[in-house]
Amino acid sequence: MSTDHDQYFTTSEFAKVCGVTKHTLFHYDEIGILKPEIVKENGYRYYSYKQFYTFDTIAVLKETGTSLKEIKEYINNQNTLHFLTMLQQKQHHLVEEQRKLVRMQRLLQGAIDNTQRALQVNCGEPWIEECEEEYFIAVKLSKDSSEKDHVRKIYQIFDYCDEHNIDYDFPIGSIINKTSLEEGVYDPDYYCNKISYRHNNKLLYIKPQSKYLIMNHKGSYESIPASYKKLMSYIADNNLTITGDSYEYELLSYLAVGDPDKYVIQIAIQI
Repeated sequence: MSTDHDQYFTTSEFAKVCGVTKHTLFHYDEIGILKPEIVKENGYRYYSYKQFYTFDTIAVLKETGTSLKEIKEYINNQNTLHFLTMLQQKQHHLVEEQRKLVRMQRLLQGAIDNTQRALQVNCGEPWIEECEEEYFIAVKLSKDSSEKDHVRKIYQIFDYCDEHNIDYDFPIGSIINKTSLEEGVYDPDYYCNKISYRHNNKLLYIKPQSKYLIMNHKGSYESIPASYKKLMSYIADNNLTITGDSYEYELLSYLAVGDPDKYVIQIAIQI
């Protein structure tokens, strides 16, 4: 190598300085974002010290989640305004990702809490409890809805919450209207997801602060009418009056257990 070339890095040396493999440098050369400054007739490649700054720019942008295609476009049109716009876009993306991570952490914690709670609760024994006001995103079901329609309704809730950046609890729930309860019809009138605070939107459903008759049902949804009949007998025997709807909330569902007969579903009827 000539004396001039002593001022350059070989591919191996440059890779070591940059903390990457030679294959990474070969790839960057192939896609045109960092080509060696000198390529000799024998194929040997040499990088200048100035190219370390180009490599560092690539590394910083990669850390922000910038694709190699976007980096190449920036390298070919490098200016302050382009740099600022690109970083602002990445900052917005990172804020969104952080929000999703916080939301997922809350969903996971809720699923853990519900599962642990389901393993400890008593099932089949009613009790009365004063409950605070709670909020739900709910979609109404028609009585002639098919199972296929029910699945669409569930995902309508998820899509609505995602579209409006509304955090919701993990398990799906259901609501049975007071009129249906009084008629002995225990099919859900709404599917719902509990949300942490009140959102003024068209799908908001408010569970009033009130006394509720509560019981944990163990078994499939097909067997849930038996628990409702038990609750109705309790209401009649204790001279209670139904004043509102029934709310069903999954504590242990298909997510945690394969056998539907082992589901745990909490029922709360406003009295």
